[in-house]
Formats: sequence, C-alpha cells, structure tokens
Amino acid sequence: MQRTLPTFLGIAMLAVTLGACGGGSGGSKAPTDANVVVQAKTGNTLDKAEYTATAGTVKIAYIGEPSANHTLLVSSEDGTAVGKTLKVQPDGEDEGSYDLKPGTYKMLCNVPGHTNMHATLVVT
Repeated sequence: MQRTLPTFLGIAMLAVTLGACGGGSGGSKAPTDANVVVQAKTGNTLDKAEYTATAGTVKIAYIGEPSANHTLLVSSEDGTAVGKTLKVQPDGEDEGSYDLKPGTYKMLCNVPGHTNMHATLVVT
C-alpha cells in the first residue's frame, strides 16, 4: 500500500501540472492584450458573425482549429486590405495590430473553398 500511495500522488501531481500548462483544445491561446479574438471553427466557419472594437490600434488574435490552415484578411468596406493577412496552421495562432478608424470592416479567410469564413468588424 505504501508504494501505491506515492505512485498515485505522483500521477495526481503530474496531471495538475499538465493541466496548468494549457495545451490541447480546451482553452483559448489568445494573448490577453488582444482587443479582438477570432477563432476558426471546424467546418470552415468563424466563431462569430460580428466583432466589435474601439477605434485606434486594434490587436487581433486569430486562433486556428485542429484540421486546416486558414487566413484572416481585414479589409475596408471598399475591399482595400488593411494591415497584414493573418495565417494559422492547425491549432496555431497569429496576431496583428491594425490602425482602424470608426467604420465597418470585412474579415475573411481567402483560402480556396473557405467562403463561409467571413465576418464583420464594427469599429466605433
């Protein structure tokens, strides 16, 4: 019995340690200072149809889903690209800072076949 208890405690401590490290798909990997967090979902969709932000420097974090590569292109209403295109591999993350004025922006994944991956960003 004495050997079993230390083994159990060791396994329990390992589980707590691994759980604290995050990883897996259970928690958000987004940086805490991101103003907008966009998550790609299985089935080539985004987690929301509309996001909001305050005008100025807007930090966008883009989180990939487990099975595909995705991009996130931010553009003004006239279709002009704003800032860099974010790119994520499966379960990856990318982020960018954008100087945005009040208005409505489009966000979309421009990977062929991912036409369902679009949303609106409303900046006030």
